[in-house]
Amino acid sequence: MSRIKNLYTYLITNRRGAVDEWLEAYQAITADIVAVRAELEHGRTTQDPALFQQTRFRGNADPWRDFTKCLLFDKSNGVSSRGQSVLSEENLGRFQQDEAFCSALISLIRTPSKPNFQAFSAAWETALNTHDPEANRTPLLVNRTLAACTLDVTSTVNESYFNVLYEWMVDEGILNRHADPRADWYDKNLQVMAFLRNSFAEELRTGEVSDHLLSIFIWELYDNIYNPFTLKKQVVKYGAPGTGKTYVAIRDTRLLFDIWRDAYGQTTSYTHEGHCEVVQFHPSFGYEDFMEGLRPVLDGEKKAQLTLQNGVFKKFCIRAGRWEKEVFSIPGEGPALAKNWQMLRIRTLRTHRNHLTGDHWEYIFDRHSDDKKVADAVPPFFFIIDEINRAELSRVLGELMLCLEYRGVRGAISTQYSALNTEETGMLKMGDGYRFFIPHNVYVVGTMNTIDRSVESFDLALRRRFRWERMQPDLGALRHHLKEHDTRAGNSAHPWVGLADDLEALNRSIRDTDILGGEYEVGHAYLMNLPYQEALTRTDAREKVWNDGIRPLLEEYLRGSGRKDELIPEFQKAFGVHD
Repeated sequence: MSRIKNLYTYLITNRRGAVDEWLEAYQAITADIVAVRAELEHGRTTQDPALFQQTRFRGNADPWRDFTKCLLFDKSNGVSSRGQSVLSEENLGRFQQDEAFCSALISLIRTPSKPNFQAFSAAWETALNTHDPEANRTPLLVNRTLAACTLDVTSTVNESYFNVLYEWMVDEGILNRHADPRADWYDKNLQVMAFLRNSFAEELRTGEVSDHLLSIFIWELYDNIYNPFTLKKQVVKYGAPGTGKTYVAIRDTRLLFDIWRDAYGQTTSYTHEGHCEVVQFHPSFGYEDFMEGLRPVLDGEKKAQLTLQNGVFKKFCIRAGRWEKEVFSIPGEGPALAKNWQMLRIRTLRTHRNHLTGDHWEYIFDRHSDDKKVADAVPPFFFIIDEINRAELSRVLGELMLCLEYRGVRGAISTQYSALNTEETGMLKMGDGYRFFIPHNVYVVGTMNTIDRSVESFDLALRRRFRWERMQPDLGALRHHLKEHDTRAGNSAHPWVGLADDLEALNRSIRDTDILGGEYEVGHAYLMNLPYQEALTRTDAREKVWNDGIRPLLEEYLRGSGRKDELIPEFQKAFGVHD
């Protein structure tokens, strides 16, 4: 299988629950455009309600206004979000009344060609200059309007984002550079979509893949390749219970490992399972468990002797850091090479190959060009800390705060037990002693519940060393899961997909309370893989999950508030459970 198909499998096929909601919205807006286009060909005008008869806007009091608002103005028009680009509602109204602008938009809808796109861009600028000369430019909104009108361009409508991804595809040998050196966003988009359609011709023919999914795939490539995990060495995924933080951490690290393996490690035996460690913190977890400490060990005479033992994280780093450690040990130049790890090229190490032996070096030297960075070819290692805030973090991490910020041998430190380290327990021999470092290829992923009372264990100094990613209830993933349940034999008569709407209504009610708010929403995991008979109706399943999981959680939220008897019935009603 080609590399582009492997990446599609990792980013789309294996993650359909993550893109299905977007896919439905994308299909909806493009279907509306096709329907409007067909009526325009029959001579309908924007003031003719029949123009929108086959769209979601039929029956609206002013369908042209609502249609153009969705297409030009809404936070998401189905193709993409508007990002930082904002068209004021006042200017939208002016655009909708501007005859020249509307004429250019209609031409674009009818024939989304490059000349019509350029004319529409010019009409947008003219209208903006006429009605609001001080307004910010909004090229993203122009591009996403085109992307709704044709699937010949991708959903990556931010030109800088698209160009970065385009250059990555060219650099990786996936795509040939456009023949015209003057090619712009439009031209390169046509090239990319043509390339994808050719690559997935058979899958498009069988319906396994669609143009919409290929377009979404380009954005996912940008989000996961150009904006890679390597930029996020330390991450904390936080959110309410049931938002799938640990599940997503494992899933995302597997995705990123697969992407690395596809690009660099196809000939290796490395696996995600072998490169991923999951530990759970708890109040009694300490530095000795995490890094190193004195532990009783029986000697040959069965007498207990205190012996230095490495903790789980130090063992992990020793495994992951073997490449950097061995480069550091090259006679003469080694320390300087290791300190320049992020920029080190394979060609530079080739002259030292006699000092770098073993299968873990062979695939790097034999399978990759000299221009590749060594840091890219070395496999990633993922250390996942579940419930990271439940331990006393300053005690667990000790002096590692420096290593988290300064990776590699440049940030090597002496640990609390450095003087007791030996060749067996030590990591890096420097001078007369041993030092510890966190390798560049180690990614630390923590998970934590925002409502946990031990959240204050993260002080400011530690917080700034982590990237914080909020996990929201994922209704798209839940709907995808429930739809799969409903397609199984016998389940279509009593579908459960509406449970996603019930959860959405419950969380809306929770957000609106004065003492809870968004931090206390119920995660989608509470409605995933329900252990009930599939013959149950939605009503019965909803009642069971309420009594078994959701109500006890909400009662815990409200414990001691004096509002439980008032709010629980309100939440129950919002979820759709009746007494």
